[in-house]
Amino acid sequence: MKICKDRVVTIEYKMVDDKGEVIDSTDHSEPLSFIQGHATVLPAIEKQVEGRQAGESITFALDPADSYGERDKSKIQVVPISQFNTEREIHVGMQFFTQKNGHDIPVTITAVSDSEVTIDGNHPLAGADINVNLVIVEVREAVDAELESGEIQTDQELFSQ
Repeated sequence: MKICKDRVVTIEYKMVDDKGEVIDSTDHSEPLSFIQGHATVLPAIEKQVEGRQAGESITFALDPADSYGERDKSKIQVVPISQFNTEREIHVGMQFFTQKNGHDIPVTITAVSDSEVTIDGNHPLAGADINVNLVIVEVREAVDAELESGEIQTDQELFSQ
């Protein structure tokens, strides 16, 4: 069965940065399932799997435009440390949500001094070139409940319908 819109696609994958470090992988987790054409994975992944079938392996590169975008300097801010709850230790790499225009925005602390904290609202992988290796494990028709909810049904849920 070929992959096209509204099919459930299950893949195993490994994403590696240009230094060879694994960014993300299904090596120690369940394979990833998604409904093709519903924008639940990166558009470049949907494009790469379109028309293919179970058992195929694909290797391709994602540049920043096809993945998490270029780094945007306007998303980096230096704020007074007094804006933070100092009861908890503040350290580089710490992630939290801040509010902007009523929306939660994930940010990462990239620098801390005695008086200031630098926060970065870029996705951690923004600006990165990513190499993807994936194997298409399964392709099947999506059931109505999956198309309505956008969520993949478990085998137990599928067989109890």
